[in-house]
Amino acid sequence: MRVFLMSVSAAVVLTGCQTLNLPKKFPLDFSPDPTEISAELPNAPSQDWAEYASDELPSVDWIGDFGDATLTSLVNEALQSNTSIRASAALYDAAVARLDISEADKLPNVSGSARATRSQFGFELFDDNHGVPDGAFTNASSNFGLNASWEPDLWGRIKDRISASELNVAAAQADHAAARLAITSRVAQTWFNFIEARLLMELAARDVETQKRALRLTQRRFESGVAGSSDVRLARSSVAGSEAVEASRKQQVASLGRNLETLMRRYPAEALQAAADLPPLPPLTGAGYPEQVLTRRPDLLAGARRLKEQGLNVDLAQKALLPSISLSSGLSTGGAGIASVLDLDSFILNLVGNLTQPIFNGGSLKANVRQQEALLRREAENFAGTVLDAYLEVENALDAEQRLAEREAALRVSLDEAIKAEERLERRYAEGLATILQLLDAQSRRFSAETQLIGARTDRLTNRVQLHVALGGGQYGEIGQGL
Repeated sequence: MRVFLMSVSAAVVLTGCQTLNLPKKFPLDFSPDPTEISAELPNAPSQDWAEYASDELPSVDWIGDFGDATLTSLVNEALQSNTSIRASAALYDAAVARLDISEADKLPNVSGSARATRSQFGFELFDDNHGVPDGAFTNASSNFGLNASWEPDLWGRIKDRISASELNVAAAQADHAAARLAITSRVAQTWFNFIEARLLMELAARDVETQKRALRLTQRRFESGVAGSSDVRLARSSVAGSEAVEASRKQQVASLGRNLETLMRRYPAEALQAAADLPPLPPLTGAGYPEQVLTRRPDLLAGARRLKEQGLNVDLAQKALLPSISLSSGLSTGGAGIASVLDLDSFILNLVGNLTQPIFNGGSLKANVRQQEALLRREAENFAGTVLDAYLEVENALDAEQRLAEREAALRVSLDEAIKAEERLERRYAEGLATILQLLDAQSRRFSAETQLIGARTDRLTNRVQLHVALGGGQYGEIGQGL
């Protein structure tokens, strides 16, 4: 079957909606025309990608570009051990087996049979004690048979089934690549979140020490009669709040470590240690042309192949309305000896041809055609939706590159000013020129600014991972990797 996918060519203008042109009627004296699919997809965005345009991906080994040896090691381990990747590899093997089954239909089906019987006949004479066989005879016989059948591919049904199975294998291969890419992304993002959690835990521990220092200062002021008991209670409350935050951050570190170990099929033993700091963000040199996403992303490649496969399923449903022809023959020894089974002349003389034409089946065959056509329309809509999602993901990631950079720069200024304000208010509070509320507010602002800055750095790394995934994943999304 010939399927025309307008979306896979960058030279074609992609607009509007999905349309399917399906033949409804055909004469019974020849095979129906192949189902033609016309998938017209939305225009690829160009204005937002123009400044990033290049002929290549920004990077192929983008995990290595982060310069984190531990991250590279974790990704490689996950690609070998992760359960989702192994499951997708098993589905690929099943698709290959299905192709082998389809190709077997091209060959004759030959089966053999064997039967052996043994019968004993006799009579008994009875005496006073027990019956004793007086006479008997035995009859033994054997029979060997050979049967063969073959269906000529008159209408191309077998060819279509094989082609559909080949497309299913190709789609399963792309699904495996998509699984590898998804796990690579999850490992990278979880690793960055793990490091972020460690940094936030360490920040919370430092904040506890800062609050305890303020409490000691407040107690001295209270003992000297400069501060009231309410100031001491506020300082104690602040210490307790910081300790609660530290406990929460410790729990988050442990949870993310277990999540990361699970992705690598390790039993969560809390054996992983997060890096001391987040890796630097690699430079972005380009994002390629929008249309290139259609030929790079494994989920889009899988969707296109399944669309073609479903088109073949429509053809097969239509060809089920045509007559079927089969040839069969069989031989049996019939007591003449096993050599007669191998008599080619007798085998040819026993050749029988069968012609079957569906006449009445309650409309099930025609209903199956309508069902397959509806499933084809669904596949086309799903494919169009996946393309839209791909464009959206790339655009969002590219836009976030600039916005997150601006956010990080602003938060660095905010943190610098908050640190200076805290240092000055701590001196003024020690001198009795500021209140405890002013000091606590300055400390809270500094803690918040530093927390947000760590989060912004993590967000930029995570967004870069999402951009590479949206663009197709480089070597981590290559078709055929790991199989």
